[in-house]
Amino acid sequence: MDVLDYLRDISDKLQLILEQLSGKRTTVTFFAWLVDWFQLKAPSLKDNGYDLKHSIDKHVYPNIQDKPLSEYTAHDITKALSVVSSPRMRQIVRQIYNQAFREAVRAGLIDRNPVDDVDCVKHNYNSSHALTFAQQSEFLELTVNDLDSALYRFYLLTGCRPSEPLAVCWSDVSDHSIRIPGTKTVKSDRVLPLSDELELLLSTVPRSSDKIFPRSYQAVQKHFTGFIQPKLSFSMTLKDLRHTFATRCIEAGISIKTIQKWLGHSNYGTTANIYSHVTSEFELAELNKLNKVRF
Repeated sequence: MDVLDYLRDISDKLQLILEQLSGKRTTVTFFAWLVDWFQLKAPSLKDNGYDLKHSIDKHVYPNIQDKPLSEYTAHDITKALSVVSSPRMRQIVRQIYNQAFREAVRAGLIDRNPVDDVDCVKHNYNSSHALTFAQQSEFLELTVNDLDSALYRFYLLTGCRPSEPLAVCWSDVSDHSIRIPGTKTVKSDRVLPLSDELELLLSTVPRSSDKIFPRSYQAVQKHFTGFIQPKLSFSMTLKDLRHTFATRCIEAGISIKTIQKWLGHSNYGTTANIYSHVTSEFELAELNKLNKVRF
């Protein structure tokens, strides 16, 4: 075989490869790719506590037509997102589309991610607040005999996020500390000192399961909104108990750095920014004490 024949042979093989790639690019459908992407990439993704597979099954497959990846437009994605009523879930589903199509670009299956031209979804989180001492007393008095009474006090004594205590096992409790499996970041998985009041509370909880609170978050939330909230004279959420814990810590003079560690915030600034107003109020109260001192 001379040089020209060799070059023709190489050219024919390259052309065959290009044709195969072209065929693959036009035939791989979004649903087929989503299955591959989920199996390979999903374990490394964070979705702020939502089950990714459930989100795909409920909010992706029913809302968009399956067709070759290369045929999707920004309008297709926007239309599919418009069917999702919750802004928070719409934000998560947009992220799913974006991640999946972005990986398809990297894999050489499409040239461009159609989600690049889809507007970002804005979600305004409900602001939380700490309970006043009077509100805290009313809440504790109302729930003293409630089936989730111990859980509510656990929130107040640890500052846990609403779903975190439900993953805590008895094996996470030691003589002087308790491990809280986090739900957001690596640093949110943390160890808290076992206060006297928390130790006393745990001693009253029956050991009927490996978990301290063998309840689902959905059941806890449903019970709280259906049976507790309507009976209160003020409005509150379960997350308010977390803010109440942090506020009581500041009022007790505990440092922001320590509170950051206990809350599982990834950086100091997050804690400082959220509770800056509490610190200012506490400092003002301390200043009033100073004003009474005569030098």
